[in-house]
Amino acid sequence: MAKEKDEDADRDPESKGEIHERWERKGEISSRYREAENKLPDDPRTDPWAYTALLTRNPAKNITPPLWEAIKSEAYRVYRWSVQRDRYDDQETPEHRLAKALGKVQLRHYYWSKGKNEDLTENLDGEDATRLYLFFDLSALNQSGVARAIKDPDIQEALGIENSVSQPTLNRMPGRMDDETRHYYASETETLVRQLQDTKLEHWFRDPTPDTIVTDGEGFPPVQVIARELRSKTFKYLRLKRDSSTEVTKDASLRVLIAAANGNGFVNDAAKNLKYKPFYDDGDIPTGQNLTHHLRKSSRESVLRMFREANEELFEIAARHDYFPDSAEVAIDITDWPFYGDNESNEFIRGTKPGRNYSWAWKYITLAVVGTDTPLILVVLPVKDKSKTPEYIRRMLRLSRQHLNIGRVYLDAGTEFYNSDTISTITEQGLKLVMQGRKSGKTVKHFLNGMARADLRSSYYPYGVGSLDDDSYYAVGLKSDKTVKLRKSDADEPMDDYTYFYTNLHPEEVPPEELGEAYRRRWGIETDFRVIKEEFLAKCGSRNPALRAFYFNFAAHLFNIWTVANILRAEETGEALSEGKQLTAGELMQAIEDDPRDLRLPTEPPETRQVFGDVLGGGWNTSDAD
Repeated sequence: MAKEKDEDADRDPESKGEIHERWERKGEISSRYREAENKLPDDPRTDPWAYTALLTRNPAKNITPPLWEAIKSEAYRVYRWSVQRDRYDDQETPEHRLAKALGKVQLRHYYWSKGKNEDLTENLDGEDATRLYLFFDLSALNQSGVARAIKDPDIQEALGIENSVSQPTLNRMPGRMDDETRHYYASETETLVRQLQDTKLEHWFRDPTPDTIVTDGEGFPPVQVIARELRSKTFKYLRLKRDSSTEVTKDASLRVLIAAANGNGFVNDAAKNLKYKPFYDDGDIPTGQNLTHHLRKSSRESVLRMFREANEELFEIAARHDYFPDSAEVAIDITDWPFYGDNESNEFIRGTKPGRNYSWAWKYITLAVVGTDTPLILVVLPVKDKSKTPEYIRRMLRLSRQHLNIGRVYLDAGTEFYNSDTISTITEQGLKLVMQGRKSGKTVKHFLNGMARADLRSSYYPYGVGSLDDDSYYAVGLKSDKTVKLRKSDADEPMDDYTYFYTNLHPEEVPPEELGEAYRRRWGIETDFRVIKEEFLAKCGSRNPALRAFYFNFAAHLFNIWTVANILRAEETGEALSEGKQLTAGELMQAIEDDPRDLRLPTEPPETRQVFGDVLGGGWNTSDAD
């Protein structure tokens, strides 16, 4: 519907760039506060916020948001409440829902003052007049429709106004404002309706004013724009060891690796295919051999460092949008990248569970956030010696705690995890542990078979693996209905129908059924790594560990970009990530491959961060770490 109301208002909506800068500034304040807060327990004198005497309150949360953001927030709250309470009544009109949202907005910072309103009408004070004007300027109804609506007692109650006004008075409202006030409200409403285009709430509101609609990416950015913004922030840290004489840009070089992953192929073929893109000439992209030549120049240590720097940018964005929980759950896993070839060609190639045409693999230990709609791969380390797993874990936890508070760690039943050294490494840091145990010991078998014979659904008993203290750990058995249902013949042993968990959580505080439900969240990492290997990882036949480390870390980084792109898109559209991804992995990869704009990234940026010191220093054996 074309806009009819307040057509002469001077509108100046907040641009996407201005919104981004404002959030950046707020994020910087919040980041400085958190840094100061972390210093406080050690030395209060180093805290730059100490003079406020308000250390428990992040000052970024005291920043007053723009009016349009306040209205948007309340509109989505009204929508979510209706859905969650099963009160989304189709008979309730969009204007009723808009009125509810406007009635909930705290107008203390925004309302039209009584002094400027006293010559308008005696029926309304400044706050009521503000709510009425916002309803008048935002509703999809025409002027007469708005006049009729505000006479409805239900809408008056929802808006929080005691009296209505006539249509002539309503029409005179904008003209009674001074130019500054009218410009302010018109700009705020225009920003809001533009932000809500293509969302579930757009039908509550009028259309944007035609002369403010643009076609250059303003409004909701397409996936290409979001991906471009994130790549510009992170790819600058990826060093290809090239000098200034190189003519091919870094962005074009990395685009070859992206195209290879997107096509599930090798870089040689991807480079040839990119030449057919209309925005590339023959000399604009490197050959596959040229790209891998430069990647091989990096050491394994520098590969880990550069991706740590690149990922930090993404973690900071996630933190600014409050996507890290107060007490995060993480999964530590060792994932295989199958190798087809001579297994004796490199010491990093290790035996693995046989698959189709392979029984050897490159191995990577990872730590990832799970149990959330926004999974992120926090750390990836190559594995040469699985006996060093406790050292890997200790350093991964230290790195990850720079970004989030970890409450619980999930592990699978691998032999590298189910041992006293690995388990104590986690519990010594005050963390809760849940892992799937191995049914190999006599004591465990006796326990689970006894449960089966007694037909118990769940049970537990204190049990120490290896040298661990029996009083601090528990073996927990839980009958698996899924296993029973899928089994087509009698179990070899009664215990086969039971899942065995090992934990330092007391079963009286976290019952076995709840523990089993929580552990299922770890399975999300299995899905995530399947996505990484299928969508983000290029094929590689090289036996060079540094090159392999670059490929795999690059794939995990693209996965993180995908997650953060979904965070940003969800913020734009107001959609809940729990309802599904806004962007598929395939959409993201194709958008990057087809992006006609070269980022003109710096060839080799200075190494400004020393974030990897915890991993590569302090007695860390780099040959083992690689």
